[in-house]
Parts: sequence; C-alpha cells; structure tokens
Amino acid sequence: MPSRKFDKGSDAIPSLPFHAFPPSDFMKLPKDKLDVLYNRIVSILNGNVNGEKENVIRYLEILGTNAEAANVLTNGPIMLVIVKMLRQSKALSLRVKLSSLIGLLIRHSTSIGDDLANSGILGALTDGLRDRQEKVRRFSMAAIGELLFYISTLNDAARDNNPQESPSKDSRPSSSWQVPNSLISLISSVLRKGEDDLTQLYALRTIENISSHGGYWATRFTSQDVISNLCYIFRAPGKQESMRLTAGSCLVRLVRFSPPSIQQVIEKLPLKDITSSVFKGNQREQQICLNLLNMAMLGSHLLTNAGRHLLPLMEDKNLVSNLISLIEQGSEVLRGKALLFVAVLCKNGKRCLSQFFCNARLLSTVDRLAKEKDKYVQHCLEAFVHSVVSTLPGLLESITGDIQQLLGGRRHGQISGLNSRNSPKNSIHFFPVVLHLLGSSSFKHSVATPQVLQLVANLLKLTELPFQGRDDFQITLLRVLESISEEPTAVSNNPIIFIRQVLPGLTTLYKGNKDGDARFLCLKIFFDVMVLFLNEAFEDEQRPAEELKSVSNVHFLPLYPSLIEDEDPIPMYAQKLLVMLIECDYIKISDILHMKAVPQCFESLLGDFSTINVSNVMLCLALASAPELETRILSQLKVVRKIGNLLEFVHAKEMEDFIEPTLGLCRAFLLRSVSSRTGFVHSKQPTLLYDSPSESSADQQPSIKDIIDFGANVGVLLELSKSCEVNIADLASECLVLLFKAAPREATMNFLMNLYKVSVLLETGRHGTSHLVVERVLHALGFSWRQYLLHSMILSICTSDMSKLEAIISDLRGSNIKSIADASSRVAKELQRIHR
Repeated sequence: MPSRKFDKGSDAIPSLPFHAFPPSDFMKLPKDKLDVLYNRIVSILNGNVNGEKENVIRYLEILGTNAEAANVLTNGPIMLVIVKMLRQSKALSLRVKLSSLIGLLIRHSTSIGDDLANSGILGALTDGLRDRQEKVRRFSMAAIGELLFYISTLNDAARDNNPQESPSKDSRPSSSWQVPNSLISLISSVLRKGEDDLTQLYALRTIENISSHGGYWATRFTSQDVISNLCYIFRAPGKQESMRLTAGSCLVRLVRFSPPSIQQVIEKLPLKDITSSVFKGNQREQQICLNLLNMAMLGSHLLTNAGRHLLPLMEDKNLVSNLISLIEQGSEVLRGKALLFVAVLCKNGKRCLSQFFCNARLLSTVDRLAKEKDKYVQHCLEAFVHSVVSTLPGLLESITGDIQQLLGGRRHGQISGLNSRNSPKNSIHFFPVVLHLLGSSSFKHSVATPQVLQLVANLLKLTELPFQGRDDFQITLLRVLESISEEPTAVSNNPIIFIRQVLPGLTTLYKGNKDGDARFLCLKIFFDVMVLFLNEAFEDEQRPAEELKSVSNVHFLPLYPSLIEDEDPIPMYAQKLLVMLIECDYIKISDILHMKAVPQCFESLLGDFSTINVSNVMLCLALASAPELETRILSQLKVVRKIGNLLEFVHAKEMEDFIEPTLGLCRAFLLRSVSSRTGFVHSKQPTLLYDSPSESSADQQPSIKDIIDFGANVGVLLELSKSCEVNIADLASECLVLLFKAAPREATMNFLMNLYKVSVLLETGRHGTSHLVVERVLHALGFSWRQYLLHSMILSICTSDMSKLEAIISDLRGSNIKSIADASSRVAKELQRIHR
C-alpha cells in the first residue's frame, strides 16, 4: 500500500508535557517506565487539549515508523484508545490524523493480537469510509487496506504451519478477525464513477493486494459491479495512469481465481481493444493486457458465443507481425507472455498455426530465445513448445479426414472450430506447419512423437491414391519425412513404424511417379533410414533384421533397375545402398543375377568418369568378387579396358577414395582370369610366376578374353606400388603379379618399357617400401627377362636404365631379407643371360 498522506512537518519530536524518547530508546525502556509513558499518552488523548493531542499523535507517528515500536503500540492500550477516539471524535482534522495513525501503525506492525480484533476497529474505519469528508474517507480506506492485507496473510501463515493442508484449498480465515460482507460491499462501492480518485486508488490497491492471496479473498470481491467498475477505470481516459494500471492488475487477479468472470470482462473490454493496448501501452499495461488475453483464450470454453469475441481478434492483419515484434524486442516478461499468447491462439484455431509457423521470422526468433538464460523466458518457451506440439495430432487427424473425404468424392463442409471467415475449407493447407516446425531447432526434437509419426505414416499411405492437390501435398509430406529421418532418435525409437509402413510406402510412392523431386526424396529418405538401421544394433536383433531383409528384397531390389536408369543423383544413392545391403548380407548376389541386372551395374564404367561415384566401383567389385557370378558373364561385358582407364583417371586426379576399390576391381578380374587355369593356386607370394612353365601360361586361353587390355596399365600399377598407403601398394603389386600370370606377353612388353619406374620403386624399396612389394617387383622383373628371351622380343630399352637396374639389383643381393636376396639373385642371372 502507498504511504499515508499526513502532514509530516519536521522530523523533530514535538513539544510534549513528558519526556519523549526517540524510537531507538523507546524500545529499551523497562516495563515500569513504559507503563508510566503509556498512562501519560492515554491521559493526554482522553483530555480536552487538542494541541497536546495532535502533538502526541505526531509523536506516535514517529514511533510507528519503527517496526518494533509499532508492534508494541498496536497491541497495547494506546491503539484501543485511538480506535475509541476515532469513533467518537467530531473534529475533521483529528479524525484524519487518527485514521492516518491507525493505518501507519498497522502497516509497520508484524504481529497484531486478537484484542484489537474485538476493539471495533473495523467498524470505526468503516464509519470513516462513509464519512462525508474526502480526507477522512481517503485515510480510512488506506487504513482498511492495510488491515485487510494483514488479515489476508493470516490464512497463508496457517497453511504454512499445516503442510498437510492442500495449498489450493480455499477456506475462510481461521483467525478471530471477521470481515463483514457490508465492508466488502462498501469498498466495492468506492470504485463507482464520481468517487474521489485517491480513495479509489487505495481501494484498488486493497483489492489488488489481498486478491493475490487466493480464491477466498478474490471471490469476495468478484461481483458484476466490481468488474464493471474496474473495466471502466482501466479504460477511463481521465484517470491517472497508476490508477488505470492498478485497476487492470485487479482484473487480472480476480479473473485468475474466478475464470468464468472473463465473460463479463470481455463484454466491457473487447479483445481487439485489449490487443491494441498490448502494442501501444507501457510495459506494465502490456503485461496486464497479455494476462487478460491469455486467460480469455484459455477460458474460451467458458465464453458464450466465443466466436463472436475471438474472430475479430483472429482477423487482425497486424496481429502476427506485432506479436513477433514483441517477442523480438520486449522485456523478458513480455516475451514470455507473448509466447504463451501465441500458443493459446494456436490452440484455439488452426489458421493461427499457419500464420505464425509458416513465418520464418517467428521461428528464428524462438530459436534465438532458446539461448537466453532468463529462467522465466525458458519456462514460457518450454510451455510454448509443448502447447504447440500438442496441437499437431489433432491437425494431422483433421488432414487425414479431409483427404479421405476427397478420395471418397464427398463434398467437404466447413471445418468446425475457430477459423476465419476467409480460411480454407479443409485442413490440408495447414500441413506445411509441420514442416516448418521440424525446421526449427526448438521444435525439431519434440515434433516427432510416436503419435505424430503414425499419423504421418497414415498420410503416406493415403497419397498412393490420386486426389485434388496431391502433387503439392506429397512433396510437403516427403519433406516432413526427410526432416524426421535426419533426427536419428526419431527413427531408432520407432523402428516398427518405419520398417513396416514408411519404407514400403516410399517405394510405392516412387513407382510411376512423374515428379523427379518426389522420386528423389522417396529414395533419399529410404536410404537415410536404411543406413541408420544398418549401423544400429537393435535390442531384439533377430526380428528387425529379418524385417529389414524383407524390405530390401521385396521393396527395394525390384525397383533397382528403374532407380539406376533415373536422373541424377538417384542412381548414386541406389548403388550405394545396394552395396551396403550386399555387405550386410541382406541382399545376395544371386538375387541380383535373377534380375539379370549385372550389365546395368557395370554401365557406369562405360560413360564419363567425371560423373562416376565410389558406389559404382564398390558394386562392380562386389559382383566381380562373388562366386555366384559366372566368369563367362564378366568376359561378355568387355569392360577391362574401361577399368584400366578408370584406374589411370583416378590416379591422375588424386581421387583417393576411388583408388583402393578400383584396384580391388582390377584384382577381382585378374583373379577370375587365372583362377580357372589348371594347377593354379592363389598365393600372396609372387613365386606363382615360377610355379608352372611360362609356355603353358602363354598358351592357355584366358577366361576373360579382354584381360590383356590391362597390359596397358602396368605403368600406373608400378606407380601405385610405391604408395605410402600399405593397402594400395599391396593391391597394386599383387595386380602386377597376377597380370604377368594372366597376360604374360603384354605384361612383359609394358613392364620393360617402364624400367625407369621399376628402378625408382626398387630404389625406394631400400628405404621403407614393403618387403613383399619389392619381392613382387623383383619376381616380375626376372619373369619379364625370361619372357623377353623366350619370345625374342624386339624392344627399345635404354642402356642407362639397364645400368641403373643392375646396380640396384647388385645392392639388393646383399639384403638381410632372404626372400629379397634370393629374388635379386634370380634377376641377376636373367640379366647375365641378356648380356650373353
């Protein structure tokens, strides 16, 4: 409550016929001296000398500003005398001072005994409130306010001392103070038009303060007259701002504890007018208006003809932008309350969902608010997100029903609920809201609940059939699924919905779909979900694995021929997924063979290498390595030259991801070519070059007829054999040895034409290159010289390269590694034969 309005004068203690102790000394007096002082004060108050009375009252006012002194004075005989004087006094100035003193003492007292409750103080102050003099009414009202506030706190203290009592239980005060209804009615009457403004202000603050203590006190002031008068004062242009805002604060408190009273409030204060004040008033007025709006929206079910009140609000063209501005720029409290208002608006009308959440400005603002540390804002933001997300199941159910009606050919009527007169007649237009929410970091993790996922899966099933607007709807639906699939927990926590409904539905939607974007999204979502499942361990390992295997074979594999013929980047996703499914043993090579899709898998090698991807090569490698695939089929493909060219290309372009799988593909073809030969036993060691007569190796027809084309790639194999990457060097050198076995003449010619590279490789071999790689190159060199002599080849060999090689070989013969020393000795013997 505000300070009492009394004439303070000087702070000095007035002249008195007894020694006046200052407040600090007053509390130190022993009881006998206090009793003497009390008797002197009471004697003067009961006397006839008005000047002395006024001085004593001034002295008591000075003492009353001290809480300890106020407690002593309020609970002692002096207060009883003051109450008696107020009831009997006829002098205006004395009644004003007595009313002011009573209010001052009560205000500073922390404890008031029951004796004062029986003193008639409430009656005396009530009479003062009926006084014809404004000043008496003002201070009587102020004193009543202080006393009622104290009385209202007694019930709080009682609840604190009895924790077993429900804190929400509204009971009458258990103290000896009894506040009659006549006093409540009298206070209410003060609010009527024409009453003194200051008296009204004290009455308003009385209602504001005690209504904060719960339903009992708020209910006592909740009447049609009070609410009507409060609404009048809140909007009265001639009233002081503090008065209007206090009236607004009273309205908020009364409605909070009596929700049905919101009907009467908005009859007097239309929601549209309240909303305009949110964006024009000061911060306190904005807060009051937001509180009223939130309670009106939350209590809309209590309103008679709610649409009549709410529709004008919904149709305000500036509502959305103004609220977003408030959320962006308002104080923490206003931001929080504005968020809640947006949430309750959306609860009451689907149209608001679209207006607010198809607005990137709001969502970006909300995402920024999530980073703020203010606890109130964070609590409001949490409630905001929860409230908005809770509307989605109803929205999706409504959309489902609308699509079913469209599919059934029935005319769709107006959707029930709070919608604008100009809003669409079905809910399908609101579906983008879900997509926009998924794009917000604040909502993304909350939207994909099992219930929402199931409803989205149902919509996916419905889009298999044509209906008006399906093309646009299916793109939005696929974007929604794409966003959900990017959230791993949403997928992994709901495997049954995805495996049994979403994945099959995506393949069905892909078939025959003329929209390239839709087809791509179908495969991309299918790919993302499958990859997540393939990389994740399930609690029940067997069942999901079997179901995924079924999805792979029943839904994905039959589509594969169409997928790799589709526009980019669909083939890349399809090939990569197929490779993963083969590696996980969900799809077998025999399944691909039955589809006669092998030539399609190798077609990527026949085109422009700039568009090839690793998955192309990995898929070809998996097929070429599979024993189920006949070598005859590989031979018929005639792709060896293309594979060799690819190896040259990826090495020249330093495409590191491609080099190892491409070498693996070369090795697979070379192994296929030599493995069917009589007596062939594959070994990592290079001695296989001497396991059988070279003549027979040359005479046997290769299983893959164009394998000789790899001869042109000896140079790149030598370069890759000195790679720092162990796996690459190992694969390249092994391919070199296998090439000599598969096509000895072509390998020899190209090998001897690259003696400089051989020299470099063997030179580096003395400083860290794998011993096995060096050994393989040495065996290849010795084998080449044998072939050179055996077939009397005519080649132009640089003598300087020969001399350098001889020196390196001589050095390697002294190696501590027996296999290298032996291989070097064998090469040296072949070199001696060349010289002879």
